[in-house]
Amino acid sequence: MAALWPVGALSGCGEDPDELPAFDSLQATYQAVDEVVDCSDDAREPAGKRTISGGSTGESVMCTSTVEVLWLDDDEARQDVYDLLTDTAGDGGSVYFAEGRNWFVADGAEVMVGAVPERSIDMEQLADALGARYTVER
Repeated sequence: MAALWPVGALSGCGEDPDELPAFDSLQATYQAVDEVVDCSDDAREPAGKRTISGGSTGESVMCTSTVEVLWLDDDEARQDVYDLLTDTAGDGGSVYFAEGRNWFVADGAEVMVGAVPERSIDMEQLADALGARYTVER
């Protein structure tokens, strides 16, 4: 299954992002998520690295066929990708997030065309376990 973020968008809300947990790499983010939800080995594609507006970079890897782990190198890149993903939400469903300072996990099962999740991930429980913020974009 292809990653969500090349085709969608998000916008932040709530508490100060500086108070949220941060990771120093996509690998560290993925490991923390995997320890909580046991990511699917067969869903994991090679990490994708993309250049975002202004030369910032972001990386992502799938945890399941519909849940993506994203790590970004600055606030502007994080916000751009978050905005992109939230734009996919709407009449067709919601996108669920566990958000950290420089990373987030997005569950797009309700909005990904042809998506058939192999299992459900409790994004609220994931956010709580990682000290992150849980949000739903409709």
